[in-house]
Order: sequence, then C-alpha cells, then structure tokens
Amino acid sequence: MLVEWLHALHSWEVAALIRRSIYAYPLLNATHIFALTLLIGTILPADLRILGLFPSLPAGSFLRVMTAISAGGLVLAVATGFLLFSVQPLEYAANAAFLTKLSLVALGTINAITIRFSAGWRKVSTDGIASPGLRAGALLSLTTWIAALLAGRWIAFL
Repeated sequence: MLVEWLHALHSWEVAALIRRSIYAYPLLNATHIFALTLLIGTILPADLRILGLFPSLPAGSFLRVMTAISAGGLVLAVATGFLLFSVQPLEYAANAAFLTKLSLVALGTINAITIRFSAGWRKVSTDGIASPGLRAGALLSLTTWIAALLAGRWIAFL
C-alpha cells in the first residue's frame, strides 16, 4: 500500500510540474532552507535562554516570539519538504538519512509540544527560572534539531 501511494505521489501533477520546471525545484529548495533558518534559528536561542544564557532577556516575551517564529518555520518546512519529497518519493523513502531526518523532526516536534505545554514552561515564562526538566527538554531540543539538520544534509550523499 505504501509503494502504491509513493507511485501515486510521484505521478501527482504538482510533482510532475516541479520536475519539469527549471525554476520550481530551486525556488522550492531555497524556500525550504529559509524555513529551516526560521525554525532552527529561533529554536537555538530559545533553548539557550532556557539553559541559562542571556539571563537579562525577559524569558516570557522572548520565548513567545521565538516559539511563534519557529512554529511558522516548522509549518513552512513541512510543506516545502513534502513538495520536495513528491519529486522522488521512492528514492527518498529508501534513503536512510531521509528516514532518520523524518524521525528526528517527529521527535523534535513532540519534544517542543511537550515543553510548550509543561509546567516548567509556564514557570520560566513568568519568573524566568527554568526547572531541571525544562532544561533537559531544551538540551534534547538542541541535540535533536541539529541532528535533523545534519541528517537532511546527508540525504544527498546516500
């Protein structure tokens, strides 16, 4: 069933258009990189703030802004990533680096949602003090998103 879906995705008119156009794939790829910049470029300082760096920045307002931008980056990255995937779905589905990236993105997203709705998040947002559990989540976040970025770059080499 998965193979049939991958074949159908490959045959999808939008995927065919992206493959045929000399502009679509490069622009889509650049948009994906921009989305990753928004995502990781805001997760990194937010996690570092939780880990104790930048203590003079008010945690509540800083983390709200970083969270909103990273959420937008994630949505854009998933949308553009899906379109990039649609161009060669059978090849990507067999690529270990791609599968690793997907797993890490899922883990990073679950971790972000868990952190965002935790008591530790509410506490750091109000009094600026991060609990040990929240710090552990921030460390996992840093590790996971950087690993996902590296796995994504590795896709082309496998």
